[in-house]
Amino acid sequence: MTTELLEKMRLLCLFGIAASLALVASPTPARTQSTAPARPNVAPQAVEIVNNACHELAKSNAFTFHAEVMFDQVLRSEVKLQFAGALDYAVLRPDELAINYESDLGSKRLWYDGKTVTLYDLPHNVYANVPASGSIGQLTDYLSGTYHLSLPLGDMASAKACEKIDQDVSFGAWVGVNDVLGEPCDHVAFALSSADYQVWVQHKGKPLVRKVVINYRALRGSPQYTAFISDWNFPETIPQERFRADLPKGAVRIDFAEAKERKP
Repeated sequence: MTTELLEKMRLLCLFGIAASLALVASPTPARTQSTAPARPNVAPQAVEIVNNACHELAKSNAFTFHAEVMFDQVLRSEVKLQFAGALDYAVLRPDELAINYESDLGSKRLWYDGKTVTLYDLPHNVYANVPASGSIGQLTDYLSGTYHLSLPLGDMASAKACEKIDQDVSFGAWVGVNDVLGEPCDHVAFALSSADYQVWVQHKGKPLVRKVVINYRALRGSPQYTAFISDWNFPETIPQERFRADLPKGAVRIDFAEAKERKP
């Protein structure tokens, strides 16, 4: 395989929001009081809203959802282009995950059955797979640490998303109850040193995330990522076949390119 294809496989997972909830989630109130200093610019109501959404997913063993996404790419000329995509998630805890992704820039499939993770690139008909084990959260950490690969909306699939606390949050506010495609949602906003996050959580019924917007202030051109999340389903279980690699005839196997160690 060519170096070009190897590089494409190394970047295959850079097609979504990495840790969208982890960066704004907080622990339970009791734990916050005992282990984290008070942050006067972070509204407790905003933290509680995101916490509730995080815990709602953490207690669910099986769920699926759909997301329509829009994302910017900034050219060297500083011109900003916007592209669109869609993804479908299937989660069966503790260790099964499936992601289907289609976008203006390509299509990807990911399967994890608790033993092997497989990533398939449809336009180039190539795939890579490696042995893997552990929970979905452990899988996302492994892919990030070993290959610099980030899963879209990955922390919503992890049972321990609420335990990942980002001390970099300097501002948090409840904006109000605003509309997301006809659904009243609690709109909260958070500021970090490198990005601004907005999250819309369903106001009535289950506190489900319905929209996420991330503005990457630290990157050239301040690109923005938006996800509209819908079609939440919480079945008792999901068929095992959903998490087994379904590769077309003629697909070519290549290797993941391991991330090079960064010099201090």
